[in-house]
Order: sequence, then structure tokens, then C-alpha cells
Amino acid sequence: MTAPAPDDRRLVSARLLVELVNNHLDPGYAAAAQRRGPDAPRRWYDRPAVVVGCVLIGFVLAYAYVYTHRGAPAAEKVHDGLVQRVRTAEKQGDGLAQRLSSLEAELSRAQDSALPKSGSLSRQLSLDQLQAGLTAVSGPGLVVTLREPPTPTSSPTAGRGGSTPIDVGNILTDRDVRSVVNELWRDGAEAISVNDVRLTPTSAIRFAGEAVLVDFEAITPPYRVRAIGNADDLATAFAQSSVASRYKTLEGVEHIGFTFGNSDHLTLPASPPVNVRYAQVAKGGHR
Repeated sequence: MTAPAPDDRRLVSARLLVELVNNHLDPGYAAAAQRRGPDAPRRWYDRPAVVVGCVLIGFVLAYAYVYTHRGAPAAEKVHDGLVQRVRTAEKQGDGLAQRLSSLEAELSRAQDSALPKSGSLSRQLSLDQLQAGLTAVSGPGLVVTLREPPTPTSSPTAGRGGSTPIDVGNILTDRDVRSVVNELWRDGAEAISVNDVRLTPTSAIRFAGEAVLVDFEAITPPYRVRAIGNADDLATAFAQSSVASRYKTLEGVEHIGFTFGNSDHLTLPASPPVNVRYAQVAKGGHR
């Protein structure tokens, strides 16, 4: 027996491909359909089975429709209740904020009337309030801004002061904000805020989940650190610091945004009062 020539094998392969393209079904299907034919006897339970199947499908669809529309008013009622609770809480918060502002103004008037304006006690009180961040301040200073690289992020988190949502892939974290703040304190800043959150001696800057928190307030990039002090001294000292050098490097390598510059007039808000629970003035000690 001789093997088929290569041309014969190619011809057989071509015929097989043509057969597969033209005849999609296996010949067994066609033979079975021909045996049954249009007049083939049907089983007695074919028609009842079709009827029962249609009834079951209709029942399932009707039940799903009724269940969905029955639960819709309840879900809408819960949603409306939550919205109402949020709005009520917002109104209460606004009312408490107005009440706080009124009490602070009343306290300030009482202090002014009780203390001589030119006395040392009044000056010391004003200095203590300034250092504690309890009063809004204004003056010249330095503004440092840190921005994330210009890449889109996917998981927004509400925050204060920024325009870019926080994402787990962000380069800048709480350590970056802390390093800038600590350097500005070291350079002689008298008052500092981060994204309009005033810093106090008890302020904490930390990373929680996917957000940077300043005194438990979430902030988002860009991070704007504003410091009041001698603008020229702050700019000179900060420009020569290792912190500025590091972020200049990151600006070229990671493409973050890093800028700083003088400002003739900055206004920093006051911080909410801090309740001291453990610290007490020592008897006979100096403040």
C-alpha cells in the first residue's frame, strides 16, 4: 500500500474544510429529524408540560413584579427618612456654630471690659490665645503647596480644601504634610494652617484609611500649608532646608506639584476651643 501523494493530502484537507463550512450539522441530526418527520406521534405529556412550564414562568414573573413594587415604597421611605435626618443634623450643626460664635463674641466683650487694654495681663491673654490658635490672625508669610501628579484617581473621598480625591495610589501622605509643617515651625512661623484647618499645640496630622486627617478633619490634595511670620526669613530658611530639596527631587522624578512663595497678606482662621483634660498649671510654676 502506497502513501497518498502530498497533493492528494492537500486536496482531501480542502474538501474536508469545504464540507465543514457548508454542512454545519452532524448528519445524525438530519437523520433523526427525518425519522420523526412532521407527522411523528407526540407523547401524551408534551402539551401539558408546555402549559405547566408557561404557568410557572408567568407566576415567577408576577411574583417578582409584585415583590419589587411592594418594596419600592418602603425603600423610598427609608431614603427620605435618612435625607431628612441629615438635613436636621446639618441645621442643628449650623445652629450650634452660630451659638458658639455668639458666645465667643460675648466672652471677648466680657474680657475687654474686665481687663485693661494696656495692661500686661491683657497682652499675655492675647498672646496665649494667639499661640493656642483660638483667634483668627493675619499677616505676611509663606505658602507651600503640594500636589499629586496629574494622573486620574478612582476612589473619591470627601475632604476639606482640596480638589483632587484621595486614592490608595497617591504619593503624598500625612508624612509629607507633617514634614512641611514641622520645617515651617522650625523656620520661625508664628501661626500655620493646612487647607484652612488651623494648627494648635495639640494638633495631630495622621493618615486614616485613605484620607489625611488634621485634627480629625479629612483634607485632600492639593495640600496648602500657609504660615504667618517674617516672609523673607521663612522663604530663605525653607528654600535651604532638606525638606524643600526632597520635594524638588520628587517634582522631577515623580512629577508631583511643589511650589512655595511669599505672600504679603495671609488670614488664618481660628481653631475650635480645645478642652484640656489632663494638663494643669503647676503650683508656683511659670507658664
